[in-house]
Amino acid sequence: MKCDVAVIGAGAAGISAAIAAAESGASVVLVERYGFVGGLATSAMVGTICGLFYRNPSIPRYAVRGFAREFSERVQEKSHTTPAVFSKGLHFLPYQPSVFHQQAVLQLQQAGVSVMLHSHVSAVDVCSKKIVTLHIQTAGSTVSLTADAIVDCSGNAHISMLANIGRIEQGHYQSGAFVFQASGLPLMEPRVLALNMLRWIKRGIQRGDLESHCERLSIIPGTVKNGVGLLKLGMPELFDGTVACLTQYEIDARSRSVEIVDYLRCHEPELKDLMISAMAAEVGVRTMSRSQGIQTLEEADILGCVKPSDGVAIGAWPVELWGAEKKPEMTYFAMNDCYWVPAGALVSRYIDNLFFAGRAISATERAIASARVIGTCFSTGYAAGMLAAEYASNGVWQKAVAKIQVKQVFNEES
Repeated sequence: MKCDVAVIGAGAAGISAAIAAAESGASVVLVERYGFVGGLATSAMVGTICGLFYRNPSIPRYAVRGFAREFSERVQEKSHTTPAVFSKGLHFLPYQPSVFHQQAVLQLQQAGVSVMLHSHVSAVDVCSKKIVTLHIQTAGSTVSLTADAIVDCSGNAHISMLANIGRIEQGHYQSGAFVFQASGLPLMEPRVLALNMLRWIKRGIQRGDLESHCERLSIIPGTVKNGVGLLKLGMPELFDGTVACLTQYEIDARSRSVEIVDYLRCHEPELKDLMISAMAAEVGVRTMSRSQGIQTLEEADILGCVKPSDGVAIGAWPVELWGAEKKPEMTYFAMNDCYWVPAGALVSRYIDNLFFAGRAISATERAIASARVIGTCFSTGYAAGMLAAEYASNGVWQKAVAKIQVKQVFNEES
């Protein structure tokens, strides 16, 4: 097989990258290990798109432009939701995971992207600082794919690992979270329900019937309708990047969720009909290893709202670092402002035809705590797709920067 651009991973970033490359005239193959597209937005039932809006105390105002905004507005319309406010002027968009998936499928088909599901890149061939072949393990065989440019949207710098080039790694990453859908929630005003849920769980902890980590359970704002909503259980353990830790995450998250729901149903009269109606396919791991680019996004860039001359994506979410505590460490930058992700953070330092987007961009752990959210992943994905298409066409990516900025960075306020 041969294509101009191969995109690895069909999450928010991969969907955006594949569509951007196709719209730029490239032939595109999108490779996804699962049997569906959407990544964690689908499989982990995230339920909210963060990073779309400026932080301000009044009405939500879009910070992002182009694909990120257009896709989100279509998902909003079909999910029948409205932007919600969290705290400190943070706005986000609730969505239905099934709608996200279907919208992604529709737009990938309209763009003419070839999608390979149930397919996993098992090896790469590197020659003269270029990846010349991707070896893809499918359900029945191994396929060799030749591409002029590759965009790694795997979330864990998978292609850099296979190419045996430098990655940004550390001993521990942010703690993950598990989402499940529950029915039988009492019909209360959302804020009252959220406060009562916390009170009910604390009562169980005080009685000694629930472990203290159960206090990490919360209702995802904006997702409750007719007694059905999404609940998120934060993991008390940091993620160490190993399969052993991930396996334990998956086992513990499900058993803890069942334990909490069973307890609440039996001990709280208002929750006598509470039950789990669906569970996410996987635990949402917030950060993993990342690729090394020719530039690295730093926390200082975010907090200073730095806007470099080669900025290709807008970031509008604060630094949200989930550690061992019950609540995240939130570090905010100025109201009604944003930062720009430089193109160099999406371009490999070691491989000429390798680009990356989403949670695998070149960023420190504290910086990716902002840039990992879905809204920003849309934007870095679209930028990386255009960079890759330009490289596949002309052998250089730099000429795409100005085109990207017109599409999704510059606006009347820039």
